[in-house]
Amino acid sequence: MIFSTLVLTAVILSLNAHAQSAVPLLWASYIDVASNYSRSYGESTVVSRFTPGTPITVTRLQLQAAFGSSINSHKCNPLPKISVTDGTFNYSIAIPPSTNSVHADSGPIAVSFPENADLVLKALPGETGCNPGSINVTVQYTVSSEFKRHSPSGTQH
Repeated sequence: MIFSTLVLTAVILSLNAHAQSAVPLLWASYIDVASNYSRSYGESTVVSRFTPGTPITVTRLQLQAAFGSSINSHKCNPLPKISVTDGTFNYSIAIPPSTNSVHADSGPIAVSFPENADLVLKALPGETGCNPGSINVTVQYTVSSEFKRHSPSGTQH
């Protein structure tokens, strides 16, 4: 009886660990006005911070903004971006130009970060005066059994 209980417990824990690694998890942040996170042109500051206890793979980066990147109805150049980084590797998406609601999606990606990485979500400024706002950012990720650096098919630095 004790042996079957131990086996059952091991199976349940194994399935739980597998489910966590297969199911996308979510890291979400909100940016009121992008310029609040930039002290001056070219500088960026942290919007949110996350330290995973296990290796993770970022599988998608998305944003939805109430108003996009524009100055007096003109497209900003360069466009501001949202970036997720561990200080060594970064992946970013541009905030699209518009005076209306906009969204951006990295599409499927595979960007791996090691256990205890100091991950930060940053608002990278664009042209001076370009202030997109009311931005919801979601970072989808999965738990990895081991750290493997993947090269994504999108914007990377």
